[in-house]
Amino acid sequence: MTVEELESLRKTAQKKVVTGIIITALAVILGIVLLGDYRPAIFILVIGAAITTFVSMKPTREFKLAFKEMFVKKSLTAQFTDLKFEPEQGLDRSVIANTNMMYMGDRYSSNDYISGKYKDINVQQADVHIEEEHEYTDSDGNTHTTWVTIFKGRWLVFDFNKTFKANLQVCEKGFGNNKVSNWRSKLKYQQVKMEDQEFNNQFKIYAQSDHEAFYILTPALMQKIKTVNDALNGSLLFCFIDNKLHVGLQNGQDSFEHSIFKPINEQEIIENVSRDIKVITSFVDELDLDNDLFRREV
Repeated sequence: MTVEELESLRKTAQKKVVTGIIITALAVILGIVLLGDYRPAIFILVIGAAITTFVSMKPTREFKLAFKEMFVKKSLTAQFTDLKFEPEQGLDRSVIANTNMMYMGDRYSSNDYISGKYKDINVQQADVHIEEEHEYTDSDGNTHTTWVTIFKGRWLVFDFNKTFKANLQVCEKGFGNNKVSNWRSKLKYQQVKMEDQEFNNQFKIYAQSDHEAFYILTPALMQKIKTVNDALNGSLLFCFIDNKLHVGLQNGQDSFEHSIFKPINEQEIIENVSRDIKVITSFVDELDLDNDLFRREV
């Protein structure tokens, strides 16, 4: 597919959405004028939004898949070996849930699954959205349901070439994972203070073993974690478990996306995709995860 063909797909999807918005807006205004009541307008608005979403779903999906095939997959292939990229698939919920270190809420979704090797380190990543169901009763006694985001961002899994016997969590203060206090007591996690006071000010450390915490979090690694944290937008959660490093990057964003309302600019897109990829590779590079010194024996 050429850039021109991709731009044509984008314009088709954009036209469907814009047309739906205009028709819905006109119907709402007409309903208010003719009926003299705003309440039917709310119903018209909901129906119009649903129809617009349905009509634009197929062209929008076609554009997104073509965009990711042309720009994202090509850029990923240049960085990773053994690459698997599935835009419409995600990281299985159990991968995160089985760490027992992340509150999983009531609704889970994931997409843009990536797996491969970077510097001979196995890597997995996907966009993840975790929500919690909230119910409230209005003044008329009607019950309503809303969904509150618990986590939205990326979840990454890396090989960790330093063998350890007990699990460890490093959670940036403000990450918002407060509903996991039960597992800490149930699984005998204790809060640990490191000798690096700056690190203690930025992160909370929970470990099953003080000894393992100091073994894993060397002064050098803590400095590298602070460096990565300073370079990224968002809050970080590190889970050291089963000789893997799980990283939750909560930034409220979807990676590798391009709006149907924004024209195709090759250079800008390449830069944006490269920046999204660098988020993955920076953990391997900055944390020195490919260091052979602590490589596990097979």
